[in-house]
Amino acid sequence: MTERAPERSDAAAGALLGTFVGDALGMPYEGLPAAAVPSRLEMVEARRGRGTYTDDTEMMIVLAESLIEHSGVNEAGLAQAFLERCDPARGYGAGTLKVMELWRQGVPIDKAAQHLFDGEGSLGNGAAMRIAPIAVLFADSPNELRTQAERSARLTHAHPLAVDAAITQAAAIAAALRGEDILAAARAAARRPVLRRQLDRAAALLGSDVGPAAAGELLGTSAIGHESVPTAIFAAASHTVFEEAVSFAVRCGGDTDTLGAMTGALSGAACGSMSIPARWLDALEDGPRGRRHVERVVGALLTVA
Repeated sequence: MTERAPERSDAAAGALLGTFVGDALGMPYEGLPAAAVPSRLEMVEARRGRGTYTDDTEMMIVLAESLIEHSGVNEAGLAQAFLERCDPARGYGAGTLKVMELWRQGVPIDKAAQHLFDGEGSLGNGAAMRIAPIAVLFADSPNELRTQAERSARLTHAHPLAVDAAITQAAAIAAALRGEDILAAARAAARRPVLRRQLDRAAALLGSDVGPAAAGELLGTSAIGHESVPTAIFAAASHTVFEEAVSFAVRCGGDTDTLGAMTGALSGAACGSMSIPARWLDALEDGPRGRRHVERVVGALLTVA
């Protein structure tokens, strides 16, 4: 965490741009062990070019646009927007693509996610990775934040643990936006025992000299919500500098793009967009729905808020 909270507008920009930056930095190393990730991270040529984003940022942008249009989560509108904007080449998970296919087949939007994994729903972190716009819009309304985060999550990730991970990540980002302790907020928000245990483990690691590889092994680096959200929260809570927090998260290995995106949202909210290295921001893709579009979306979200 930073010692001095940034202005809310800069913190909000940090949350969304931090998602984008962390996603783009981590994407080239997705699925690799910690030892294979460079100790110094820069934007490099990867799947779609240097500084490009994955489904993490694409879904974050779509969620933000839908929130602006409806002043909250409108499930029908959000589902339609996800369908219209989905670019499978961005690296969408199989579960999310399956939910979208069920929507196309006419399965009710509030039922499709429940069809996955023998009716249990996905455990993935896909709902948590995109959650930053909800935190920006409802940062000062904790009860509404929880409700809106749950509605967003259940649309694609119906498993209670995935929903809890998304709510916890939203609460942590909201705390960062308010200049409060993100790990304390996460521990207060988490309801499921397995997630609470991981967050308690993260709290016990604060102040230690644990490295990325060991932290990832202890807290998790998979695409499962409760095995990645605690790692992102620890990375942000244990570093006061954006570059150090996001680099630590990506260097944990595993689901590096999403670890980077979630940590970027947290650290960006805590430190503000001006704390994000200019060389990373300048390298971001900036087409019709690139960096400048995200900056405009932040302003529109704050207007709604």
